[in-house]
This record gives sequence, C-alpha cells and structure tokens, in this order.
Amino acid sequence: MSALAQLRSMGAIGGEHLSLPAFSVSDHAMTEFQPILLDLPLPIVTPRLLIRPTMPGDGPATHEAMTETFDQLKQWMPWTSKSIEPPETTEANIRIAYSQFIQHQDFRMNGFEREGGRPVVFTGLHRPKWHIRSFEIGYWVRKNAQGNGYAAEATNALARYAFDVLEARRVEISHAEGNLASRAIIRKLGFEHECTKRLAHVLPDGSFVNDERYVLLSPHSLPHLEVAWG
Repeated sequence: MSALAQLRSMGAIGGEHLSLPAFSVSDHAMTEFQPILLDLPLPIVTPRLLIRPTMPGDGPATHEAMTETFDQLKQWMPWTSKSIEPPETTEANIRIAYSQFIQHQDFRMNGFEREGGRPVVFTGLHRPKWHIRSFEIGYWVRKNAQGNGYAAEATNALARYAFDVLEARRVEISHAEGNLASRAIIRKLGFEHECTKRLAHVLPDGSFVNDERYVLLSPHSLPHLEVAWG
C-alpha cells in the first residue's frame, strides 16, 4: 500500500481518538504528499485563549475538568462511559493523542485561559482526509467555564487555522440531534447545514439519534476574530 493510500484511511472519529497504524516512507512515496513533514505553527492565540496540542502531563487537569463536567458529557459524547475513567486512563489517552498529533493523524488540542492558564476548552481538528483537505472540529467546555463564549472562540480559531495553515477545502462539524447548545454555536459561526445522517449518532446510553452535519467551505463567513499562531 502506498503512503497516500494509507493516508486516505487515517482519521479519528469525533472525540474518539483511535490508535492508528503508523506508516513508513518508501522510495516510491518520496514524491507523494507526506503530511507528517508539515511544520505546524503553534500555539494558536486568540484574545482570551491559548490553544496548543494536548500533551503528556495534561492528564490530571483534563481528568479534573472531565469529572466536573461528566453529567453533561455522558449525555452527548460517544467516547464517555457510564462512569468516570481512572486518571491513568485519561493520561494514557492523552499520550496516544499526542503521538497521533506528531504523525499528523489527528490534532487534539486544549484551550487555556490566557489570564491564569486554566484549561477550559477541549477541542481539535479530527478525521483529516488529506486527499480532499477535509477536517472535522470537535469541542467541549468544562462546566465552570461555560457561558463565556469559549467554544465559539476556539472553533472560530481552529477553522481559520485549518483553512490558512492546513489549506482545508472543507471544515466539518456535527452534533447529536437534541444538542441545542452545540447547534447554536455552529449556526452562530456561519456553518451551513449539509445533511442529516439518520440514526448515525450513538449516545453514551446506547440509544441512536440523528447526526446533524454542517460544513464551512471558506473562512469568510466566520465572525471577526483576532487570531495568530506560531
């Protein structure tokens, strides 16, 4: 299998960060596009947030935020379980995510308040489809930081980053039917509703609901935001 064919099979599903096989570089692949060679300017800085890759050592703070927000996460996020995972599992998943970031298979990130450094939004660019330059944004905000517009600010910044740095043609985002808070953020940012995938979203309780999918084809419809990176 060529490196490009392998790249077409890479991705992570929403918040479910999968452990994916690494690829090797053959002589034949040297002339093909290799995402791993992209130098990504980071961090991403907005007026209130500093967004950087999730890194080893982020486990304790992430687990604290998950515990605080678990009653909401277990309603919508398919990667949650019936009970809070152990702190060691959180750290292990973060290290897997960091390895995927290095290999440019998935881009899981944390957003920190610039004043105080508290992690408040957990986000990323997922399911990269390099052959069509498509990426999907996911996010959640810790409970005691909700209502401050952090999800919209981080999503706006990541969409701009995808178009400007990763040369995206499509930036996608979705929400489970009934998740009105997510829908409001998505519409506020100017994403267009593309389709409804019937009974395609599995909730943590095992029930199936529709998956509402949205797309952005350029950054021009995004609300104004001062953002920089590097």
